[in-house]
Amino acid sequence: GALLSNLFVRMKRTEDARRVLDALPAGAQATGDAERVRAALDARCEDTPEARAAVEKLVGLEPRNASALACLGSLLRTSEPQRSLEYYRRASEVDPRNADYATGFAAALIQLRQLAEAATVLERVLRVAPDHYAAHTNFATALYGLKLYKRAIEEYKWISRARPELAVVYFLLGSSHDHVGEFPEALAAYETFLARADAQTNQLEIDKVKLRLPSLRRQIARGEGVKTERKNR
Repeated sequence: GALLSNLFVRMKRTEDARRVLDALPAGAQATGDAERVRAALDARCEDTPEARAAVEKLVGLEPRNASALACLGSLLRTSEPQRSLEYYRRASEVDPRNADYATGFAAALIQLRQLAEAATVLERVLRVAPDHYAAHTNFATALYGLKLYKRAIEEYKWISRARPELAVVYFLLGSSHDHVGEFPEALAAYETFLARADAQTNQLEIDKVKLRLPSLRRQIARGEGVKTERKNR
């Protein structure tokens, strides 16, 4: 019975799994197999105390359950990044080819401000999974934090092509251009950001751009921040 219920869990037929489990005699429901199945049924990757407790119980019963380990890594990434890092590390050890687990590990490193290590991990991820969106966004964050703005620009350009509706990407792209003195490119990105930004979610960035734009336009008018090849045309 527990084996059949576990099979239904793996097939994501949760109602069938619970029905089979509930039909077991009391003694069978108390076995380790039945307990693992019930923990798997109760475990949901949701940011609530109950869901987290259920996933932690499942990890206790199945310490090499990579998806449960990664779930805890995700739930704890911002609140307890050191624990998140450990859960993602364990998930990656179980399934080292999983780009999501490696990216989660790097995201936890970023939360811990271990940016150079995160960038190294993400470079490896992107070599094998070049279209992994979360890897690109985290790589951009790491590069920006490391002040490697030229490389961050390429990442933000990739993200803007993948998700052009995300206004904040254009703010970060503009800021990166601004940091390396590419002022016309910064202005274009800032203006795109302002055209797409939402006052409720992007007010801080909007204020920063509006404060920067007058002096940026004056710099451009003086011919500053123009790429050499453009000047020579």
